[in-house]
Amino acid sequence: MKNRTLVAGAAAAGMAGWAGYSYAKMNKVVPTEEEALAYTRSLLEDLGLGELYGTWSADTLELSGRTLAVYHFESGPGDPVMVFVPGTSVYALIYTEYMYKLSRLGFNVVGFDPRGHGMSTGKRGVYTLGQVVDDAMAVIDYAADTYGERVAVSGSSQGGMVAFYCAAASPRLKAAVCHNVIAPDEPDNERITRWPVMFKPLMPFLGILKPVVDSPLGMLMTPVSLYLDLKVETSRLIPDLTRFMKEDPLVASAVSLSALHSLSSTPMARKVEEIETPVMVIHSGCDTIFPEDYIRRVYDRLNCEKEFVYVPDAPHLVMTDHVDELVGPISSWVKRMMER
Repeated sequence: MKNRTLVAGAAAAGMAGWAGYSYAKMNKVVPTEEEALAYTRSLLEDLGLGELYGTWSADTLELSGRTLAVYHFESGPGDPVMVFVPGTSVYALIYTEYMYKLSRLGFNVVGFDPRGHGMSTGKRGVYTLGQVVDDAMAVIDYAADTYGERVAVSGSSQGGMVAFYCAAASPRLKAAVCHNVIAPDEPDNERITRWPVMFKPLMPFLGILKPVVDSPLGMLMTPVSLYLDLKVETSRLIPDLTRFMKEDPLVASAVSLSALHSLSSTPMARKVEEIETPVMVIHSGCDTIFPEDYIRRVYDRLNCEKEFVYVPDAPHLVMTDHVDELVGPISSWVKRMMER
């Protein structure tokens, strides 16, 4: 009886500690606009990109229950538009070089911070994949209304997954450029985690877990480093990703259980084979998160117009570290798709 009491007490203390950690992470104070601008200027200067500060105009998109921070890198009237979706935990201006250089190639680029990220509203890191897709679809509509119907979407890492889901859902898209993709009906989605051996036994129980993650327990947070091994990731711009994730005031360094659950359980609007929007898939040869055979298998299922771009010596963060290798092929292919 005494042992049971000790175990129950330890479990209660552990849950209380987890709840306290989660509360602190999800309620991380968002910088003021002035503070965010000062930090962004400093960050870009540290990254050797100081000359790109201020090459965008900032706006907000007011939606039901949320406000999204939006960034315009304008090219010219009548030019096509590219909506950009950032990756897990980060925010659009991390990809300033990519968005700016794509705008110099004739695109009005509209980047945004999804809910719970960057300068957008919402609990930090509390979201689902479906909700971020909804955010992206709203920005796609906003971009089309602002610049015209020739609109494409692009995304990196989790943002690439979102762009892929948008390709399946939005008939107004002319193309989708996806750095990384995921298909919920693939049999081995647990491989896109730090601990596939641990997550594999849990995959068959995702349906059973849904009522749990839909409850307040779904807001319990886990550090991004628990399911993504940041220490093995390399980056030309950000050598110490672990430190960056801890210190950047705009990063969501932890994500909710509801977010994790949604990544491999959210249904697509249509099956991969039924996607009609042209899709470009980007994969880097040194990616430690998304296995190449997995990405190629999903790509091979596509029956739409498609293109595979392989950057052999690039790390996972290819859209920050290898911008010059990507913007030319992306620009040419998307414009060709739009001219069809």
